[in-house]
Amino acid sequence: MKKRINAKWLGLTLTGVTLLGTACSNGGNNAPANNGAADADAAKKPMDISITLNGGPKTPDAWSEKALEEQLTDKLGRPVTIDPIFLPSSEVDTKINLLMSAKNTRPNILWTGDTKEYSKWVQAGIIQDLTPSLQKYGKEIIDYYSKDTLFYHWDSSGKLFQIPGDVAEAGTMTTIVRKDWLDKLGLQVPKTLDEFVQVLRAFTNDDPDGNGKKDTYGLSGDYYYRSLAPFFYAYGVDPDAFIKQEDGTIKYGATMPQVKTALQQIAQLYGEGVIDPRMASASNNTNEKVDEIYASGKVGAFYRWVAYFNPTGNAAINFKQNNPGGDYIAIDPVAGPDGFKSDIPSAPRGWCYLVVTDAGSADDAVQVLNAIASPEVNTLLRFGKEGEHYTMDNGLYNRKVTPDEANKLGLDNFSWVITRKDAANLSNTPEVTKLFEYKAETSQPMRDKIAVFKATNRPQWDKYSADIQKARDETFWGIITGKLGIEAFDTFVDQYQKLGGKAVDEEANALYSAQEEEYAKYDEWYEKNITPYK
Repeated sequence: MKKRINAKWLGLTLTGVTLLGTACSNGGNNAPANNGAADADAAKKPMDISITLNGGPKTPDAWSEKALEEQLTDKLGRPVTIDPIFLPSSEVDTKINLLMSAKNTRPNILWTGDTKEYSKWVQAGIIQDLTPSLQKYGKEIIDYYSKDTLFYHWDSSGKLFQIPGDVAEAGTMTTIVRKDWLDKLGLQVPKTLDEFVQVLRAFTNDDPDGNGKKDTYGLSGDYYYRSLAPFFYAYGVDPDAFIKQEDGTIKYGATMPQVKTALQQIAQLYGEGVIDPRMASASNNTNEKVDEIYASGKVGAFYRWVAYFNPTGNAAINFKQNNPGGDYIAIDPVAGPDGFKSDIPSAPRGWCYLVVTDAGSADDAVQVLNAIASPEVNTLLRFGKEGEHYTMDNGLYNRKVTPDEANKLGLDNFSWVITRKDAANLSNTPEVTKLFEYKAETSQPMRDKIAVFKATNRPQWDKYSADIQKARDETFWGIITGKLGIEAFDTFVDQYQKLGGKAVDEEANALYSAQEEEYAKYDEWYEKNITPYK
């Protein structure tokens, strides 16, 4: 009889955790021996895998769970039972630490975000090196994740304890422009920053919506520097990142002189009314608020998500309802004075990951995760069964179940467990999938410039970053809105050092230098341990 520990939410008491762990520990009895006969015999035995989940509707005993078991049983040729342990939405780390505190409470597969407990788990030997199991059973996983992504989950000891859970597409954002306004005003798609500025001014001043009023803006977005990327990136800088310098060092992007040039240009346009003043409000920090602005049809350009071009998305639907003749298009990043251009690259590391504990067989766990990583199973768990739960009409995904019905089915229960961002994601049209692929290319120039840190332990940054970012934002938005003159940028650069910038820079350069040396070792490891198995 199947254990249904997943039917209960993870309790606050240790008793509840122990009960969960007792069921989880049974996975350890299925670990295959290291000789051929025993190995073959173990491969036929029932497999019971417990896994913590923290995404989706968290529906117990759901259709998706049974569908996964059927898929695994068919693929592996042995009965498979999946026991989800649904993590609560608050105090997740506390619950995870309780589960990991003893072998008889540890799940076979643990989902988690960045946690300082990870290094303790490694030192205690309670999570397993997955390299041998990936070589035998993990082809879908190692084929899907890039070499760089796996690096950020690789241990310098030469072991791979983590499997990435949810990793963003390499490029998720793009410059979006009203094509119908370009046509109406006789303008061409801008290719340079100067041309982009001319277009924004025309969208503001030349009545592109034809209502005889000056009620449109050239550019809008949220209260984040990403919304101003066409300006910063045309100069090869990012105020939120550390940037590689020509001498091999790295520098906090917000202190680079190119930022001053971009801020001066942005402030000029803000003063002219070309940039939507809502961008300068700290309360304008949610996707929902920008979606409303987008749908209003009163803005000519955004730097926003590629997913906006899915016709079934709320942003696209609401825009078309309000503006039947409106037409947004994605354009290439605009080039700056020296010809540099780039979109924003996504960080190659996953924001969450999976580890396999000592409570069971790594081979079993990797076989389960590898099946989930396959396009057909990934699609099944997220969207259900074609013809029953959805249809594909001329390449467009059409859901046949209501949101409540989808939740009852447990669709997305297994989200954040190797979530594929390619054609297996049916919510993207083929055109949008291609656009994501293209943005991986157009974001490469800044990917080459931005230093992404593997180390999550950055004491100096943790100590000083809040004050540094507060001073940066007060200065930059003060300059943009005209409350401060452009000379305030130089004051901020001086202030940066006084706020701990020297220690931050020294730490960042030391970490990145060590990281480059580590990557050289990783490169050898990858070519030996992963490439032959792809």
